[in-house]
Amino acid sequence: MEMCLLGRVVACGLMFPIAGAALLAADTGPSTQITQQERDYARQASAPVKAGTDLVDAKELRIRGGLPNVFAKLQSGQAVTIAYFGGSITAHNGWRPMTFKWFQDQFPNAKITMIPASVGGTGSLVGVFRADKDLVAVKPDLVFIEFAVNDGGDARGKPDEVIGAMEGIVRKLWRDKNDTDVCIVYTMGAGELPILSKGKFQVAASVHEKVAERYNIPSIHMGMEVTRLSNEGKLVFTAPATASGKTEDGKIIFSNDAVHPTIPTGHALYADAVMRSMEQMRGMAKPALHELGKPMSGIRWEEAKTIPADGNAVFTGTWDKVTAKDGPACFRFGKRFYEWFPFLYRTSVPGSAVTVKFKGTHIGIKGMTGPDSTMISVKVDDQPAVKQCQFSVYAASYAYIGGPLPAMADGLHTVTWTMLEEKPDKGKILASRARAGVVTDFQAHPEKYKDHTFSVGQIILIGEMVDGGATGK
Repeated sequence: MEMCLLGRVVACGLMFPIAGAALLAADTGPSTQITQQERDYARQASAPVKAGTDLVDAKELRIRGGLPNVFAKLQSGQAVTIAYFGGSITAHNGWRPMTFKWFQDQFPNAKITMIPASVGGTGSLVGVFRADKDLVAVKPDLVFIEFAVNDGGDARGKPDEVIGAMEGIVRKLWRDKNDTDVCIVYTMGAGELPILSKGKFQVAASVHEKVAERYNIPSIHMGMEVTRLSNEGKLVFTAPATASGKTEDGKIIFSNDAVHPTIPTGHALYADAVMRSMEQMRGMAKPALHELGKPMSGIRWEEAKTIPADGNAVFTGTWDKVTAKDGPACFRFGKRFYEWFPFLYRTSVPGSAVTVKFKGTHIGIKGMTGPDSTMISVKVDDQPAVKQCQFSVYAASYAYIGGPLPAMADGLHTVTWTMLEEKPDKGKILASRARAGVVTDFQAHPEKYKDHTFSVGQIILIGEMVDGGATGK
């Protein structure tokens, strides 16, 4: 297997020092990475909803406590940092730079900096684990949080987890800097159009509203105008791209894939909703420190963290360690690879495994997925191992992957991830989402998919590692 590597390790209990990872916010453009496998939005929009999840009445803006601190700073010409924390819709060059320009135009005397801290395919259950490095560390004055689409499935099946993760992000911010203003914004997919048309928020937005209400945070549903135009027959939610951004009969095309707004047409509708809302809140400019109070969740979400796998996990079998010293040889992993991972362990040998031992409720690993991804198994304590396919329909290029396993009882746990002999049918997986008559990347470049690897760089957890991970002590 082709591999850029510092050295080959065939050992157990690896211990290496690592350098601190570069800050995500140093990038001047949106992220192009993907965490976890992109969701099947249509399926998650129709998934069963956990009993007791009430839908909130649909409304574009709920002001609540407003954004008093950031507007006071802007109006007095102070330096202000605005962070955008969400998924691919926010990572795109759409509503994010459009609204940022609004702030610049409205407050020309203020020095305003943007932090594009969004990662495609991620929801709050990933965001809470990267919030310390990608968000809190830059000490923003205003944070827009956008996870409504990517939280769709999780909000339906485990709303308490989503509430905890969203709450954890807010509490991390205010524990560090309690004059940081937060605004939760909601996006939508085609699957949410029927419920919004009936005057109710979709499940994920309704779940997020519980956090917004508890912490007196303003919320904006950017899809209300989209819904109105659709109901009036002036907008088509999903249609193929055209040069004009409209259908032959003049209707606005909002999205080409039923989720991501077109640029600039669809994103402009989202941006307009935010700018309308900012106009309503800009008069509330009396500074006020935010209070944390008692958390809603019994799980310590504000303590969610990311740590290096080195020194905290046991690697068995054969692994290659990729580091920044490998330089251009690893650029195929993406231009921002070393911002995410100062090192990465990769294996192509079935049976190679990584094991951790911790005390807490949540654990997961971060690595890379791509054309050479494969099948792994996950074994928690004495439970039967569960298979996972790390290859997906979005694996034509390398991307960041990593989310927590389902919540465990608070206590001592041992978890092992193992590369399997079994191989995914990559051609079939890619063909499952291909348009009729279109040649897939697998068909055009089969050699790109011939290898099978598993990678690990970091560990995410709520709790503490025990005995340096799983040392058997």
